[in-house]
Amino acid sequence: METGVSTVGEESSTKSERRSIAIIAAVPIVLVAALAAGLVIIRPTLLSRSPGSGGPEVVRASEITPSPVNGVDVTGLYKEFVCPCCGQDIGSCECGMAEERRGVVDQEIAQGASQDQVYRAMFQAYGDSAFFDQNLVEQVRADLLAELPEDRAVLVVEPAEIDLGTVPMEEGSVAATFAVRNDGQSDLTITSLYTTCGCTTAVLETSEGSSPIFGANLEENPSDWSAVLAPGEEASLVATFDLTFHGPDATGEFRRAIYVVSDDPLNSSLDVSFVVEVTK
Repeated sequence: METGVSTVGEESSTKSERRSIAIIAAVPIVLVAALAAGLVIIRPTLLSRSPGSGGPEVVRASEITPSPVNGVDVTGLYKEFVCPCCGQDIGSCECGMAEERRGVVDQEIAQGASQDQVYRAMFQAYGDSAFFDQNLVEQVRADLLAELPEDRAVLVVEPAEIDLGTVPMEEGSVAATFAVRNDGQSDLTITSLYTTCGCTTAVLETSEGSSPIFGANLEENPSDWSAVLAPGEEASLVATFDLTFHGPDATGEFRRAIYVVSDDPLNSSLDVSFVVEVTK
């Protein structure tokens, strides 16, 4: 009798184990089917950027969204914007600047923005150089200008590029100076500068003195500085290139960009660049 009871218990236990295994095996199949049907959307995790670390205040994304959100193909949208450090699209580059720009896109979409609204946000945050398609830039600019007040502050940085010519490495460093001006009718507040490579630093020289030194590391850039330019007032942006930064064999042409961040409601960030030929 005892043997018979033991056999029935073992069979019952075996059937229970088989049912559990079958349920566990079915879970991935059900999940895949739900993803394919669009019933489940995996969204990126959004992380706050440390305030005042240079560049516009944004929310970063730690993952790329694989599924459309609000009818917008997020990964496709990344391909429309340029990473300033390398010229790739921001979905392909893994640097901090690309991550920051992906964060702007992700934040806008998480708030229910349409594709056109994302374009506007990116233009206002990073200017026309953020886009591959310059025809799209002109359309976005025209739409924004039609809505902005005429008495706004207007950030101007010029020239767009300076050619420093050929410079021997033994000189150590070379500098380019740009004019920064408020062409608007309201005070303009400049809140940050940043560069696209550790070889380049930048300062802003105003009537009140010189700013702290800014570089390419957004997390280490000064966070407690600003400068105000009255309508018509001009300052000097001085960018310094370290000729030896990339090593004794780093010769040839170098092109670097510098960004000026302000409260201009049309373009809160404008960039200029310099090019230099480094020789031994």
